[in-house]
Amino acid sequence: MTTVHNLTPSQLRTVTLQSCTGLFAQVMWTPKSSADCLDYVLDFSTLLAGTGDTLTAIRSAVVTTATGGEYDLKVMWSAVAGTLVVAFLASGQPNTAQKILFEITTQQGRVYSVMAVLQITALTVATAPPGDFPADTLTNGKVLIAGIEALPSGYSSNGRVVMATEDAAPVGTPSFESVTAGTYSGDGSGLEVTSGGKAQTIGQWIAALSSGGTQGVGIKSINVMQGAVTAGQPSTVTLTATLTDGTTTAPATFEAPAGAVGATGPQGAPGAKGDTGATGATGADGKDGANGTTGADGVGIASVAVTQGAVTAGQPSTVTLTATMTNGATAPGVSFSAPAGAAGAAGAAGSDADVTAANIETALGYTPANGANYFPLAIENTKDSSGNYNLPAVVATNSGFDNSGGLFTLGYADDPVIQIGIYKGYFGENSVIIRSMTSQPVGIIISNQDGSGTSVSAHRLPTGDGATQSSCITVDGRLGGATGAYYFTNQDNSGGNYWKIQANTQDTSDGWPDDLQVFAAVNGNASWQTTPAVSFSAKTNQATLAAEPLVLAYNAYTFATLPTSPVSWQRVVVTDKAIGSGAQGVMAMWNPNTKAWTGLGGETLV
Repeated sequence: MTTVHNLTPSQLRTVTLQSCTGLFAQVMWTPKSSADCLDYVLDFSTLLAGTGDTLTAIRSAVVTTATGGEYDLKVMWSAVAGTLVVAFLASGQPNTAQKILFEITTQQGRVYSVMAVLQITALTVATAPPGDFPADTLTNGKVLIAGIEALPSGYSSNGRVVMATEDAAPVGTPSFESVTAGTYSGDGSGLEVTSGGKAQTIGQWIAALSSGGTQGVGIKSINVMQGAVTAGQPSTVTLTATLTDGTTTAPATFEAPAGAVGATGPQGAPGAKGDTGATGATGADGKDGANGTTGADGVGIASVAVTQGAVTAGQPSTVTLTATMTNGATAPGVSFSAPAGAAGAAGAAGSDADVTAANIETALGYTPANGANYFPLAIENTKDSSGNYNLPAVVATNSGFDNSGGLFTLGYADDPVIQIGIYKGYFGENSVIIRSMTSQPVGIIISNQDGSGTSVSAHRLPTGDGATQSSCITVDGRLGGATGAYYFTNQDNSGGNYWKIQANTQDTSDGWPDDLQVFAAVNGNASWQTTPAVSFSAKTNQATLAAEPLVLAYNAYTFATLPTSPVSWQRVVVTDKAIGSGAQGVMAMWNPNTKAWTGLGGETLV
C-alpha cells in the first residue's frame, strides 16, 4: 500500500500495536541519526481486528520533547493508509530521546492516543530539516482517483484511490466531488462501478445512494478498501456506504489502473565522515657508520715564487723558481735561461687625417637613416633646443596627381583602393585630394563610437555631372541662434552673388517652427533682401511669394466658392467663368469699387 508522495511504508520501522495496559502506553521506534529523513509506522490492524472499524484521520501529531530549537525533531508529514499511521520524521538533537504523541480517530468514533519514543543517535551532527521537502498536496478532503483523467497541477497521479480529510471536514465523511470544475471534468473518476448487475459511474452510484429516497436516508460514511497492490498491475477497490439509518449497502467494486512509475526520490544526505586511520609505526633508527682510518700526513707544495733577472733587448734572461712546502720548508731554487724575444714588426705609419663620425661611417660602409624621411612615433621627439616642433613634411613625387603620383595609397596587399595626394592650384587653392582607384565612389564616414554619424561620398549623376552623395546632411544651427542655412555662391564672381535657404528651429509660441525662407543678395552677403523671395509656412504648409505670380494653384476657385469679403487674396483664378466670349478660366480680382469679383480690367464675369 502506498501513501502520499507514492511512499510505500517500510516494514523495518513499523510497530504493530497490541492490547496493553497503561504501563505500556508508549512504543519504541528504531533509532535514527539527526541527518536521516525516514518514515515510521504505527500498525493498528491488531487493535481493530474483528471490529469492522477503520482509521479515518490523524487528529494531531505533536513532538512533546520539542524546545523550539533549530534541530528539534520535526514531523514533515503524517497520513492514514488503511490500518497504518505513517509519519515522516527529520532532524532531532543527537544523543536525545524524542517523544511524539499521536491522536488517531476511526470511522466508528474511536480515538487512540499513542506515545512513540525515538532515540536520536550521535552518528551525525545536528542537522536541520530539509527546506525543499515536497508539500503534501493530497489533504484536500476528497477522494481522488488519479491516472485516469488529467489532474490539476500539484496533484499526484499514482493510479490509486487516495482518501484524506481535513479538520474542516467531518471525520469519516470524505467527499467524492471533482477537484476543480475548470480543470477536472467528469464525475471525479472516469471509472465504472458494478452494483446490482448495473454498470454505473462512481458519480451515478453515489447519486443513487444519497438521493434520500422516500425515507430521507443519506450517506453517513463510505468505507474504501483496496486489495493487494502489485507494482505495474491494476488493483481492486471496494466501496461500501453506511447510510444515516444505520444500514450498509452492498459492496461496489471497480478496478483501479496500475500506478504510473513514481518520481525519483530526493537525493539522500551525504554519509558521515569515516574514522581517521591509525598512525603508521615509526621506522627503526639507522646505525652510525664506522670512522675511516686516518692516513699519514703528506707533504706538498704550498706556493712557488718566480723571479727574473735583468732583461736586455735581444739577450736571454735568467728565471728562478723557489718552492715553499706545506710543512714550511723551502726547496732549493731552480734556475733556467729564458731565450731572447723575437724582434717586433714595424708599426704602421701614422695619419694626420681627422677622426670624425663621417670618416668612421665611410670606413664601416654605414649610412645612417635620415630622420626627415620618417614620421616620429612621438611628436615630442621633434622638439629642438628652443622648444619648437620640427615636424617632417610629406612630399609628393610630382606636382600632378595620377596613378603614379600622390602621397600614398591605402588598400590591401594586392588591391589598391584609395590614393591620397595634393594638388596645387585646384579650384584656386592648395588641395588634398582623395581619389578612388576603383570604379566605386570614394567617401568619408564620420562616426561616433556607437556607430551613429554621417557619410559623404563622390557621386556621378545620370547627366554626367558630379554630385555629393550622403544619407542625410543635417545643418545644426544651435551655435547661431538656432538658425541654420544653405548658401549658394560663385566666388569667382567679383560681385559675390548669394542665394540662401534659411530655417529657424528654436521654440515658438504656437509650437510650430518658423517659416523656411529663400533670400538673395548681391555685392556680398551684407545686402540680403529684407523680404524673402519665398516663405514656406510650417503651420499651413503654404508658400508666401514676395511677387504675386500669374497663377497660384491653391487660389483657384469656382465662382460659387469665392470668398465674399477677401482679406488675404486680391487675385484669384476662377475656373468656371469667362470674359465676354472668351474661354473659361480667367484671372479675377476683388473690385473694391463695385464690391464684387471682376476681370482684372473690371470686366463682368460670365
